[in-house]
Amino acid sequence: MRTLYIRQDSLATKGASVVRDADKRSIYLLIGKWGRHQDALSLYQISGDLLAELKQTSLGILPRFDIYYHNQKVGAISKHLGLLNEVIYVSNLHWLIVGNIVTGDYRIYHGTTLIMTSQGDGDLRALTVENRRQEPVCICIAATLDHWASHRRKLQLPKRTWRASFNVPMDMRGNRAWRYEQHSKKRTPLR
Repeated sequence: MRTLYIRQDSLATKGASVVRDADKRSIYLLIGKWGRHQDALSLYQISGDLLAELKQTSLGILPRFDIYYHNQKVGAISKHLGLLNEVIYVSNLHWLIVGNIVTGDYRIYHGTTLIMTSQGDGDLRALTVENRRQEPVCICIAATLDHWASHRRKLQLPKRTWRASFNVPMDMRGNRAWRYEQHSKKRTPLR
């Protein structure tokens, strides 16, 4: 079991991100871009070996990504409509992602076995992976979930969309009929 750290904002952006361990040593390099058909996100060891890759296979509101590990397709992940606490299924791997992807606090399970835990803490995201062989795939999945969460944060409604006020005067001055009556008294008669 090892805990890896990555800057939370760098997962959702285009470009390169460095994944570090607890001793702040660079372990992996995440490079890629999002948004177009066949765009890919690639995870390399610092030595330059390609470990895992995420390829976008469909666009739209519910995009789909294929997961490759050592150039072999091992699974697929697609976005589903849901509430803040979501459940996402990774096909072929039979992994279940449970938690809140907007805050970055979620867990990945295979049956009842814990695969990975993610905790968002300010600028850093802590990924605790139980098996080192699964780290590359877990990092790619975490990058996908963070990408989806960053788009969800942009689309959220403002916290105060409208304001209700119940400060209605109790006398007749708050009544429209009173205003109309007062307004008509001020008018001069037509000649």
